[in-house]
Amino acid sequence: MASTPKILIADRDDRGLSTISEQLDLPFNCTIEHVFSDKELNLALQSKSVSILVIDIDFSEQTKGLTLIHSVQTTHPNLVILPIVPTGKPQLIKKISELDLFYFIHKPVDPVETTVALKRAVENVRGPHTQVTEKDEPPPPSFHGMIGTSPEMQRLFDLIIKVAEDDLSTVLIRGESGTGKEMIAKAIHAQSSRKNNNFVPVNCAAIPDELLESELFGYTKGAFTGATANKPGRIQYADRGTLFLDEIGDMKSSLQAKLLRVLQEKEFEPVGAFKAIPVDTRILAATHCDLEQLVSEGTFREDLYYRLSVIPVNIPPLKERISDIPLLIRAFLKKYAENRGREKFTFSPKALAAIAYYNWRGNVRELENLIQHMSILFSGQEIHFEDLPEKFHQVEIPDQPVLFEETELISSGGNQVQDTTSGDARWESGPIDFNSLINDFETKLILQAMKLTSGNKKEAARLLNLKRTTLLEKIKKKNIEGMWEE
Repeated sequence: MASTPKILIADRDDRGLSTISEQLDLPFNCTIEHVFSDKELNLALQSKSVSILVIDIDFSEQTKGLTLIHSVQTTHPNLVILPIVPTGKPQLIKKISELDLFYFIHKPVDPVETTVALKRAVENVRGPHTQVTEKDEPPPPSFHGMIGTSPEMQRLFDLIIKVAEDDLSTVLIRGESGTGKEMIAKAIHAQSSRKNNNFVPVNCAAIPDELLESELFGYTKGAFTGATANKPGRIQYADRGTLFLDEIGDMKSSLQAKLLRVLQEKEFEPVGAFKAIPVDTRILAATHCDLEQLVSEGTFREDLYYRLSVIPVNIPPLKERISDIPLLIRAFLKKYAENRGREKFTFSPKALAAIAYYNWRGNVRELENLIQHMSILFSGQEIHFEDLPEKFHQVEIPDQPVLFEETELISSGGNQVQDTTSGDARWESGPIDFNSLINDFETKLILQAMKLTSGNKKEAARLLNLKRTTLLEKIKKKNIEGMWEE
């Protein structure tokens, strides 16, 4: 019997979600608790086995909503988060969508929408409500969310365990885009003695140079125009924890010098301060750049480079571990098909061979995008070579390709079910999932309209007889931005 899910509602207004929760028509047993402050939230997340967090975007008085949600998402990766977002703020909704959260709820809160969202969240926590049989596939082997049984990945996992034991040495993680550098950093943190403290990620390429210094080091009141109060930086927030600096090669020289002092002296100075603050944080850095080349060009400090690369960790690209592709496909099928009520699909031998011999410049992230794409367009069907995106048609497949041993991914020549494009549902296997079919059909219509209009959302909205804002919101909710370009 599935365990009772624990739902935590974070809302400063006890008349808001707290009152709404009493109106929820939840078709399952669950425990609902409420917190009204940052302190109560932190204590609840640390001391209780919370499965689902429903949190108002304006909950924290200390931290901006997006920053708080990203922090909780990072430190509690298995937590299903449902943020409450005010209606009529498309930019905020766009930023929320970029966090890759399970779902978000509109504010003012509607009990019906909240009930549906929580029902789906609980199903996600428990897994799909299907009867377990001896034929059910075991979950893919995973190491802190990373999947791979190839010798290259097993060596990487062993290295992570060894690196985590020494929680003082800096680590430089190197790998191509899409290989999962932040996942490696999270695994090192989770394996170390610092695991109960904060893991703080910073993307040095995503934050403008003029803001990165104050984000990292914080500032004092009056340090510059608009600094009306002291603000702690992310280095201080990572005290006794781990600071992960992604794309470190994009950091400007002046900040490199300040970071070097943190590594050497274990202290830092906020912007506008005259006294250094001691800090105990382990620094992990990552880059897809050739830092040695940047050092030779004079754009990256040589002394900082050697300080960062005490322990180098190199992530193998996907093209060098193609034996892991079937395991990854199975994991993504579970994520985007089974857990969302869609039928699994299979590949023809030629289609699977094209996937095996593809170059995978975007690595695991590109493979995940492909499976998400296929799960929407080909639910319950066999995918042929011609069905793959155009870029796979250029792959050179040998006359006798080496096929994967994971034969369950290869079609046995039948069992195509529930083709929603025809409008005819297949009833042979029992009742259909009405909501899933409607959702898939809607998604296909949107993708077709976007393809026909070459990505022009205004024209696509006209073809679909929708308001442009409605179309934009549907694209964000379905997480299909750019899929029509495949």
